[in-house]
Amino acid sequence: MYKKGATLTLSIEKLAFGGLGVARDNDFVWFVERGIPGQTVEAKITAVKRSYGKAYVTSVLSPSPFQVKPRCPVFGICGGCQLQHLQYTKQAEEKTRQIVELIERIGKFNTAGVRPCIPCENIYGYRNKMEFSFSPRPWLYEANQDKPENFALGLHVPRRYDKVLDLDDCPLMTESANSIFRSIKNKILITDIPCYDVVTHQGFWRNLVIRQGINTGQTMINLITSDQHVEQRSETIAAIAQNVLKNHPDITTFIHSVNSNVADVATGTIAQLFKGSGKIQEQIHDRLFEISPGAFFQTNTLQTEVLFNTIRDMAGLTGSETVYDLYCGTGAIGICLANQARKVLGIEIIKDAVENGRINLELNKLDNMHFVLADMKDVMTDIHSFVTQYGMPDLVILDPPRGGTHPKSVKGLLNLMPPKIVYVSCNPAILARDIEILCKEHYTIKAIQPVDMFPHTKHIEVVTLFEKK
Repeated sequence: MYKKGATLTLSIEKLAFGGLGVARDNDFVWFVERGIPGQTVEAKITAVKRSYGKAYVTSVLSPSPFQVKPRCPVFGICGGCQLQHLQYTKQAEEKTRQIVELIERIGKFNTAGVRPCIPCENIYGYRNKMEFSFSPRPWLYEANQDKPENFALGLHVPRRYDKVLDLDDCPLMTESANSIFRSIKNKILITDIPCYDVVTHQGFWRNLVIRQGINTGQTMINLITSDQHVEQRSETIAAIAQNVLKNHPDITTFIHSVNSNVADVATGTIAQLFKGSGKIQEQIHDRLFEISPGAFFQTNTLQTEVLFNTIRDMAGLTGSETVYDLYCGTGAIGICLANQARKVLGIEIIKDAVENGRINLELNKLDNMHFVLADMKDVMTDIHSFVTQYGMPDLVILDPPRGGTHPKSVKGLLNLMPPKIVYVSCNPAILARDIEILCKEHYTIKAIQPVDMFPHTKHIEVVTLFEKK
């Protein structure tokens, strides 16, 4: 009945996990890009599967009562946000419902304990880090036809690795970060030095990374280039850095890094330091954290405090417990809980993260936390020898990356059988899978708390408390 390229009139009922609108036509399910609950839309079909189809909104025939005007002028073109046109209270409500559906459908678990999503107080200007790409292949559309034809600094448009949407600012950044962004962009634009092309691998300017310590007021600028003619261009880079630092004296450190690899990642080897140490600090509650250019740190500082409060409350530590912090990264959760536990053990596979974590222990003068550099699945495969060396945990904190836990890690948890597990997930579908495994025989869920770390996006964090039966 349905053909790719055809159009349909659809009424959007709700949001699916991933931010797509859900509609039905003759009991056939459609996932509609940019559709929000309450809209009636005309949508163009992009794919037809056996049990569902995909489409995107071409026009809104009847607006939603929850529809609002996006603050960003390029919303719908830029892929950074998916939900700026949806009232924020409705965003949080939909994210709660998505968690309920995932856990019931995949986890096969009663979701009566799911609490309402904790919303974010600041729904704009909340990001402490943004990575921008340079490109000689700007994404042109009707409203920006007067932009340069061979220069863009911004974000990749959805599903196009080679095209970058040129930006003048981003409402998810602070005003100070946007001002710095414009200063650097304007200076580079007049150099006539070409941007790096991810297709031909020729060109110079590659990435601009802006990081801020929201609670410390510190700012890091990392300007990343290729290695092509870098020595001849060092004076130009220095002149740009000096001008920007003059106009923005609040910048803590300004770095020029070189990425000589073809991989399109916003990292590189530090070539020049124009100011500072190449690092900044951020504060979560009463803890300080050193952030190097490549270090992972939660992107929403103020909501991270809310997230960590949730973890602390669920952990219910009394000061006598041994805590395993699995997939600990730089150890931020464990460090924030260390003064409430007898001993904290952080386990992480990334060497740089462990080294950063050990620096953070010294920074906070903690002597009851220890890091182990190890692959989680290997630890959990040989969990008995690990426990013999480090002791049995009273609490396990599980905070896996977006890819989720390895199946061996979950089976290892069942061999370890700690009295309590606090599972922090940025991938609720994997959490739902692990709920089915953990709760099949040995654990019960005491609380499920969604936390919105990224307003206007499809992402959602969930903290779940498991207790041994």
